Amino acid sequence: MFKTIIAPVDGSDPAKHALTKACELAKLFGSELHLVHTPQIDTTIVAVGYSVVELPLSQAKIEEAGAKVMEDAVAQATQAGVAPASTTTMAGDPTETILHIAKLNDADLIVMGRRGLGSVASLFLGSVSQKVGHGATCSVLTVH
Repeated sequence: MFKTIIAPVDGSDPAKHALTKACELAKLFGSELHLVHTPQIDTTIVAVGYSVVELPLSQAKIEEAGAKVMEDAVAQATQAGVAPASTTTMAGDPTETILHIAKLNDADLIVMGRRGLGSVASLFLGSVSQKVGHGATCSVLTVH
C-alpha cells in the first residue's frame, strides 16, 4: 500500500513517537523509509546583571546538533528493524524541505508528529505538520 514513507525528525518526543509509527508501517508494507531533518537556528539568551546578551550558535554547533538528531533517528529506526533508505539533513524551511524530499522520493506517505520543537512559533505562524498537510501531494499521518 505504501512504497515510500518520509519521516521528518527533530529530536522531540512527538517526532520520536511518529518515527516509531513510521517504522511499524514500513515493516508492515515493506516500504522504504526516508528520514529528513531541518535544523532550526535559534539563539541562547543569557541574563548578565541588568542586561541580556544574545549568544548566536555557530554553524559548527548547528551541524553537530543536526547530525546528533539524525544519528539518534537512524538508531531508533534500526532498533525497530528498519534500515532507512536515505537520510537528509538540510538547512531551510522545514515544511519546504519535507515536501521537497517527499516529491523527490515519490512518497506515498509522510508520518510526522503533530507537535515538534517549535510550539511557540506555531501559535503565530502555524505548525509544520499543518503546513505539510496542506501542501503534500501524498497522504500525511500526524501522530499525537
